[in-house]
Amino acid sequence: MSIDMSGSRNVDDNTMADTQCRNCNSFVTPQFTRVFGNNRNEVYGCFECMTATEVKRGRANDPVEADLAREEML
Repeated sequence: MSIDMSGSRNVDDNTMADTQCRNCNSFVTPQFTRVFGNNRNEVYGCFECMTATEVKRGRANDPVEADLAREEML
């Protein structure tokens, strides 16, 4: 009996979690990207470059919203 592994995920799979903030390049955990990121596990803001409130409101998963949130902080 053999197992077909051709359908298994590889490193280039877009569903793998990104481990960097796309704004400030700070490290973020895969769990952070799954919770606060978009459907491609990308985050455009983290606790280093945005307030926790804005991240929790979901503004870190979209580049335009993340930029607006950072402008409002100024």
